[in-house]
Amino acid sequence: MTCLQLLSEFIAFKFPWWGVCHITFKHEIKTVYIYNENPNKRAIILRDAREIARLDIGVDQFVIVQPGYSEIMIPMIANKDFKN
Repeated sequence: MTCLQLLSEFIAFKFPWWGVCHITFKHEIKTVYIYNENPNKRAIILRDAREIARLDIGVDQFVIVQPGYSEIMIPMIANKDFKN
């Protein structure tokens, strides 16, 4: 299993309501790109931004990409407080 397959399956398990998204992973810059075509899906993904930022999976940032719109970067937040 490749890193991208593992990452894709994890995201699909963690956020099943996102539906189908195209995901690429740039290992050298530790960035995950999530491509989607639908503005509604983009809004659904953004609703989970705080939870995405807290994922401790070795990724520095997630970038949400939709044609015709600016890219949205979600940087990682250090999980120092495990109570929340």
